[in-house]
Amino acid sequence: MNRYQVISLVVLIGLPLFFLLISIFTGKWGYFLFSIPPSLAAGLTGFFHAKKNGVRATAKITPKG
Repeated sequence: MNRYQVISLVVLIGLPLFFLLISIFTGKWGYFLFSIPPSLAAGLTGFFHAKKNGVRATAKITPKG
């Protein structure tokens, strides 16, 4: 698993977990419920894009010219 897939998994798991803790402490479950769709959209998009394109974490960008 490359670096970008790990970042995507942190978004998929970490953000809802953070908002779950906020919801538990405040008692307002809207924070948690409204965090799930954006984290799924961002996390799954990034994960599958990195998986499909085989992005390497050690790839170097060289300027043209």
